[in-house]
Amino acid sequence: MKRYWILVVLIPFVVLTISIYYATASEIDKPDYYLKTLGGREEEVSHVTVRGQYTSEPIAIRPSGSEYPNEKDSFWERLDSTYFYQDELQELFQEYRSFLRGKKNPNALYVDEKLIAYAQYDFRFKTDEVQSDMIDISVMEKAKKSSLSFQVKLPKEKNEYISVMDVYVKDQSMKLLVNQYQKSGKYSQPGDFKYVFYTVDLDKKSIEGKQLIATGVSQDQTSQTTTALISSNDVMKPNRYLLFDRSSYALDGKKDILNRELLYYDIWNGQMTAVQNELVRDLLMNGKPGELRIDYLGDDLYFTPMNIYDQSRIVHYNLTEKKLKSDVKINLKDWMQDELHVQMKQFTDNRLYMNYYGRKSPGVAVVDLDTGRIIYQGEIARKDGLELSNLMINSLSVK
Repeated sequence: MKRYWILVVLIPFVVLTISIYYATASEIDKPDYYLKTLGGREEEVSHVTVRGQYTSEPIAIRPSGSEYPNEKDSFWERLDSTYFYQDELQELFQEYRSFLRGKKNPNALYVDEKLIAYAQYDFRFKTDEVQSDMIDISVMEKAKKSSLSFQVKLPKEKNEYISVMDVYVKDQSMKLLVNQYQKSGKYSQPGDFKYVFYTVDLDKKSIEGKQLIATGVSQDQTSQTTTALISSNDVMKPNRYLLFDRSSYALDGKKDILNRELLYYDIWNGQMTAVQNELVRDLLMNGKPGELRIDYLGDDLYFTPMNIYDQSRIVHYNLTEKKLKSDVKINLKDWMQDELHVQMKQFTDNRLYMNYYGRKSPGVAVVDLDTGRIIYQGEIARKDGLELSNLMINSLSVK
C-alpha cells in the first residue's frame, strides 16, 4: 500500500492545480463591457444596469464597466441568486438568504416594509401526473427575522392544474392569485383557464374563501372573448389592482376585433372596473398588433405605441384618479440611425428607460416623460475596442 501513497497525494494536487489554472485563465479572458455614451449626460444612466449573459455566464454592465457575479459568489449562492435578475431581488436575497433559499418564483413572492411572504405549490411533478393540491406558505417578519411555514389544501379536482401568479398580504389575510385550468389530455393546451383568488387566514392556517375573478376564454355563437392578465412591472411593490386586457373577436373567419377594453380589479374591495377614456379606447381598438405596449406600475398605466420608422408616443393614465395624466410624442428619427427595435422598457421617476437592439450594438436610451425629448443615448461596447461577441442582453434595471 505504501507505494500508492504518493498517488493519493499527487492526484488531488494535480486536479486542484488544473482547476485553478482554468479558473484563472477564464477570468483573464473575459472581456470588460461598459455603457458608452453617444449623446446626453452619463449621469442619466449612473443607476442603470444592463444584465445578460456572456457565453453562458451572467454579466452586469454599467457605464463604469462590467462584472461577472459568479466570480464573487460561492457555488451555492450562485445556484439560488441566479433566479433573481432584478437588483432589488438580488439585494433582498442577500439580506434574507436563509428564508429565500429554494424559493424560485418571483411571482409567488410578496414584500412590503414589514414582512416577506411566499406561496407555491409543489412543482416537482411531470405534466402527465396528477398535481399536488398542497400549497406551501411561508411568512417572515423582517424586524424579528422570525418565520412560520405551513401547508394549505387547495380545493381542486384531480385533473385541474394550478400556477401561483401573485401573492398579497393585508393584516393576517393572504390572497393567492391562481391560474387554474383542466387538461383533457397529456399534450392538450389549457383553453378553459380561470383567474381565481384564494383567501388564506394566516392565524388559522387555512383557506377561508375562493372567488372567481375572470375566465380566460369564453365563446358564444358569434364571438370569442379572451381575458389576459397584465402583470405589474414592479414585482417588489404591493399592488392595489389586478389589470386585465379583454378582447372580443368575431367568429366569421376574419376574426375582426369587436371590442377591446382594460379592466382593473380592486384586490381588497373586490370590485371590477373598466377604464373609461376615449384616447385609451382608440389606442386599444386601432393599435397594430405587436406595436402597442402596456406597462402597469403602481396606480399608473403607460401606453407606448412604438413605430420604429416615424414617431412614437407615451400616454400616461392613472387608475385611482381615473384620468389622463400626459400624452407626449417621441421623434425616433432623431436618434435611430439603423432599424432598431425597443426590447425592454422601464418607467422610473418621470423617465422612460429603453433597451434597444438592431444591426449593431445593443444600447440604452432615456426619455423625459414631460417633454418626450430623448435626453440620453448610449451603446454597449468593449473597453478593448473589439467587436461584441457571445453577448446576450435579457434585462434592464434602474435602481
